[in-house]
Order: sequence, then structure tokens, then C-alpha cells
Amino acid sequence: MYRKPSHKRQAEQRRRIEAMKRGRERAAMAREPRGRMPDLPELRREVTVIDYDSGQPIAHTLHLYRSDRVDCYRAVADGKPWKDRIGWSKVLAGLRKSYQRLPGQRSDFWW
Repeated sequence: MYRKPSHKRQAEQRRRIEAMKRGRERAAMAREPRGRMPDLPELRREVTVIDYDSGQPIAHTLHLYRSDRVDCYRAVADGKPWKDRIGWSKVLAGLRKSYQRLPGQRSDFWW
């Protein structure tokens, strides 16, 4: 195992840590106080997807509203509630999964 530091070395480390804490506190007191975070709007993001694969354009709208957390949204898809609390990366994953790719030209699907 590791060697236990001597009492002299332990005291030196404690003095250094205390000095760093005092310096950090002095720097915090010297800075301007932080302001309050601005209030977020009710509707934070709106995603519109127009799908041309079916021959006629079909528009889907995804509204992302403010939720109880800063990094999450309340999602509404085409006017219907989707998720009460969902993050941005999960929204993008849901979009990716809901719009599947069409099979290629050499696929059996077309024959």
C-alpha cells in the first residue's frame, strides 16, 4: 500500500489546503454577485418536419414547452401530448426513429 505521510507533511498539506480555501473565498467575495437566471418562455422550441416521401408533402409540428427542469421540455406532437419531460437528445432520437428510411432501389420492397 501507500506510505502514510509524516506528521510534518500532513501539517504542510493542511496549511496549503486552508490557504487555497481562503484564496478561493476572497476571490468569490471580490467578484460581482451573480444575477438571477432569466425566466424561460413557455414555448421554448418548435420543430417542423415536412415529409415528401409519400408523394404529397405532410407537415408535422413538434412544440417543446418549458418544464420543471431547465434541460428538459414538455413535448407536444401535432397538438397531442407526447412526453411530460424529455431532453433534447431524446427528442432527436424520437424523430430519427419515427421517420424510417425508405428501402433502396435494389430492395425486394419495390418488386
